[in-house]
Amino acid sequence: MQTLTAMAEGTKKILRIPICYDEEFALDKQRVMNYTGLSFEDFKTLHLSKSYYVYVMGFLPGFPYLGELDTKLCVPRLKKPRATVSASSVGIGGRQTGIYPVESPGGWNIIGKTPLDLFNVDRQEPFLLALGDEVQFYEITKQQFWEMKSKGV
Repeated sequence: MQTLTAMAEGTKKILRIPICYDEEFALDKQRVMNYTGLSFEDFKTLHLSKSYYVYVMGFLPGFPYLGELDTKLCVPRLKKPRATVSASSVGIGGRQTGIYPVESPGGWNIIGKTPLDLFNVDRQEPFLLALGDEVQFYEITKQQFWEMKSKGV
């Protein structure tokens, strides 16, 4: 099983972040497929095929705006935001993908979830990501998700 890895490259980090696209976590799977015309397998392949840079940290403390998505994956934000999006949910909105660091309202299309905590006050560096970091997602199964979550990876 792969785990989070980071390599120093100047002042930025390159982080491999696991994502589970299981239906339990991919709340907007059908909406994304309908909008893009892609199968979810093709959607995942494209989402996993590139690295994303942390362009901006905002909306919530520790919320990374990652870009840019392949244009085939661009889906507008929800017309009516959800009252609650669970922490560690991975979403897309427009040309960006992002990860919710804490439970909050949100209007991005939720496509999966990572077992990692993006925000943890008990860490020396409470935020996992910083401006300029590079993120490479890799797919994990639902079983791997729960195993990693239970280990606090």
